[in-house]
Amino acid sequence: MTQIRFLNGLRTIGGNIVEFSQAGSRVIMDFGVAADLTNETVASAIANGKLPNVPELFGLAEDHWAHEAIFISHLHIDHMGALQYLKQDIPVYLSAPSYRLYQTLIALGIEKPVANLHPMPFETPVTVGDFSVQGFASDHDEPGIMALLVGDGQRWYAHSGDVRLNGPHRARVDHWAQVFREKKLAMFMLEGTTFSFDTETPVKDQQHPSEPLTETGMQAKLLDVLQASPQLVAINPYIRNYERLAGLQESAHRAGRQMVWEHPDAVVLETMTGLKPDQVIEETISREALRQHPDQYLLENAFTHLNWLQDLPVSQYVHTNGEPLGDYDPRFKTLTETLGAAAIPLTFLSCSGHATRTDLIKLAQMVAPRIIAPWHSFHPEREAKALDETTRAELLLPEKDLYYTLDEPDGQD
Repeated sequence: MTQIRFLNGLRTIGGNIVEFSQAGSRVIMDFGVAADLTNETVASAIANGKLPNVPELFGLAEDHWAHEAIFISHLHIDHMGALQYLKQDIPVYLSAPSYRLYQTLIALGIEKPVANLHPMPFETPVTVGDFSVQGFASDHDEPGIMALLVGDGQRWYAHSGDVRLNGPHRARVDHWAQVFREKKLAMFMLEGTTFSFDTETPVKDQQHPSEPLTETGMQAKLLDVLQASPQLVAINPYIRNYERLAGLQESAHRAGRQMVWEHPDAVVLETMTGLKPDQVIEETISREALRQHPDQYLLENAFTHLNWLQDLPVSQYVHTNGEPLGDYDPRFKTLTETLGAAAIPLTFLSCSGHATRTDLIKLAQMVAPRIIAPWHSFHPEREAKALDETTRAELLLPEKDLYYTLDEPDGQD
């Protein structure tokens, strides 16, 4: 009988890791971190709950599993950041786009090398001992995102991954939700990011509320900013959202400007989308050229080059979910102080990768599982209450490191 163990991420945003096991087989879904590991050893991070309690995968105990693998829903740190600490040469599967992005980030030195990575074609089962795992293309602000489906020969279980219904790929979510519904899931692990706070505002915008935007709406608002700005506009996109990178360059073109990239983002843009970057700062264009013709460019500005803005005629700094994300990051104060000293206005154009509360309820109703386990939230109990009132599912608020088993399927009690 399959045992389910929740290893992390039960009352936090991110770091959610779950293990399915029986006999000599196990699969683990996601392997991220949601806490600072500075000055931590692997052993202390496990003891402090910052890394999952699987010491055998970190080389601290003997690994007795005959068949095992890790499946990564997407390449945000809170879902894959612990992979760099692996010692056991365990197979790690992720979507083909995420695999290509991961290899690119490793080559750029942004991520550390990880052994035994495997691209996983969408909707193609991977067998791990007694388990079968499939990944389904989904919609989030990392384009390679997968929802994951696990079968043990008797039951089906699923992990939503991070998900939204108002993004450009809604049809993908509708598709996997219908497949999951047909499988009559025994358990559905559903993210609940937007239940974490007292308002529906996405987590990254709590300190700086603004109108919630879709990807299309963000590009339209950016075009307005570019057309209204008489000089250089600076922007801080998130490197892993390469679809948005492509959209930013298109918005620059529509405003009669060229996009000037930092080197890493230029590499990701071309590798992942096939688009040639317009310009790369200090490689194909100099800062002096920006000073000469500031109204002709949209400049990506990395935090490491924040001081460049003091000597450039910047009329607007646009924050688009890049780093530093918000007030909880000490670098954010440095950003706002630097912009303030240079009298550069700060504008937030935020597009969340997470479903609204209403859409999470709708998704649960679409899937119609037997049991829902809310997680990836500071307040999963809020999501559980809302789902209890609007669905027929049983609600499970799991405890960390306990083993859960379900009763036998119908006809086999």
